[in-house]
Amino acid sequence: MNFGIIGFGYTGKQHARALTQLHEALVGVAEVDPEKRAESQVKSYRDYRSLVEDPTIDAVSVCLPHSLHEEVTSAALEAGKHVLVEKPLAMSVEEGERLCRLAKQVSRVMMVEMTHRFMPPLVEARELIQQGEIGEVLAVEDVVVESFGLFGSLPQWMFQRDQAGGGVGLTSGIHLLDHVSWLTGQALVLDSARFGYSQRLGDVEDTAAFSLSLNNGAPVHILLCLRAEGSGLEGRLNIYGENGTLRVEPWHGWKLELSDASREKAHFEDHLSIAERALVGMQGAIAEFIEAISKGRSPHPGPEETLVSQRIVEQAYQQASA
Repeated sequence: MNFGIIGFGYTGKQHARALTQLHEALVGVAEVDPEKRAESQVKSYRDYRSLVEDPTIDAVSVCLPHSLHEEVTSAALEAGKHVLVEKPLAMSVEEGERLCRLAKQVSRVMMVEMTHRFMPPLVEARELIQQGEIGEVLAVEDVVVESFGLFGSLPQWMFQRDQAGGGVGLTSGIHLLDHVSWLTGQALVLDSARFGYSQRLGDVEDTAAFSLSLNNGAPVHILLCLRAEGSGLEGRLNIYGENGTLRVEPWHGWKLELSDASREKAHFEDHLSIAERALVGMQGAIAEFIEAISKGRSPHPGPEETLVSQRIVEQAYQQASA
């Protein structure tokens, strides 16, 4: 299968690394910046339209500012390409729903790259919950604090609401909202949300707090913060059950604490960077995308499923601005 990547910034380069490690063929890159284009070492295009019209390319990854997702993904689908889109699927749920309808109309696989769904600690945590290890879920708390320098300098478009759609509540919140629901097997209902702008990152929030509940009424608290200083990452997910507690660090491992015993598992060696650990999840997502295409089935998660979390974020923004 021949791949093309549209947008060759940090994320596009990570997609290229993942494809190489999966032994898939990257044959083209579309990028407006000539310096980034030159780094691709494959056939390059300034205009994405030329790439999607290339008959030798079967599938594309869209790694662009969120405001361009609908336009570029639509063009790729209409050109007969299968499409993997970096989250969020589009700037809004409404745009995302249009893309879902189009993908069905043209019978092409479209998938949102949800790295967390394929991180080994989260995958195994879900299995432990499904096996009933902690019993009924009583409460959940999920916290991620990441620094600007974690993945290199962040592009300026991420701090502009008209291009990004939102700040950390959207860009990272979609991951946390999605994986809490996925791990517990329950839908989330938004109770309230708060957003902070103390670091003055353009016109988007640097801090977000969501108060939610699961189907069974269990409270869920999600806190996200993008910090201007440093290059670190703190990620802690605690799931409290009637039989014990499951503590998960998505970029490290998990620990199961029961009343009569405990056990834990680390999935990554300490010397690996966060980027290298995240690449494992990205490889899993791309492998799922490829398998869905080869078997002619819907991917997991399907694009409609990822819009569930984005719908909660939109609801939170509306509540906060009311």
